[in-house]
Amino acid sequence: MDNPYDLRGKRILVAGASSDLARDLVQALATSGPVLGLHYNSNDAPLKALSGSPRVKLFQKDLSTARACGELVDGFVAWAGGIDALVQLTGNIHRTVPWADLTEEDWQFDLGANMVMPFYLAARSIHHMKNGGRIVLTSTASASHGGGSTSLAYGVGKAGVECIVKRLARDCAGKNILVNAIAPGFILTKFHTGRMGRSREELAAREKLIPMKRAGTPGEVAGTILFLLSEGAGYITGQVIPVSGGDFL
Repeated sequence: MDNPYDLRGKRILVAGASSDLARDLVQALATSGPVLGLHYNSNDAPLKALSGSPRVKLFQKDLSTARACGELVDGFVAWAGGIDALVQLTGNIHRTVPWADLTEEDWQFDLGANMVMPFYLAARSIHHMKNGGRIVLTSTASASHGGGSTSLAYGVGKAGVECIVKRLARDCAGKNILVNAIAPGFILTKFHTGRMGRSREELAAREKLIPMKRAGTPGEVAGTILFLLSEGAGYITGQVIPVSGGDFL
């Protein structure tokens, strides 16, 4: 058979392409030949260098509504002539607070950003996939272990993604649309160093809890996603694959 990991000519939309988690994936895709849509909300700086290629187009969209999610996918399809794969790397957390202090606003924001938005992106992408396709959503390694004590709503949203993956995978397998998720563990990104407000000492202590005794990298996340997009993963669907260095085992 031809190289099962060759993505040339595939039409791939990456939602959340300007995030730290997406960095290495975007670079790998930009040099490997697919027709590539790169979504961002407000920060296009990491993507500008790629926008000169005729195979790459940047899409700005605030994905806070179902309509906006549909418009992003429809806009990509109109430009690319179809869609073969969606990679969803969006996600956010409203506040890092103990679960006893979570407000209704916290819950609505975190569930919307981390569960509802991915569902609408996936559903609209599947609508356009007439000859099969791939969906890769993003969970988190802690979702099936109760999440974090200061990020419960975020964890619940990510756990919901795992339910969505299994339902969509089951219903779409007959159409050769494969739906999976990655579940990153402690990956060295600004989410942990900035958004979660962890000190250097706290980061070091967290790494010691991981069986591999180190944080993961965006490149290791990218490698897993690239595999799921490839024909080499053509018999895998409905799975949530941890990229966690053995964390939570």
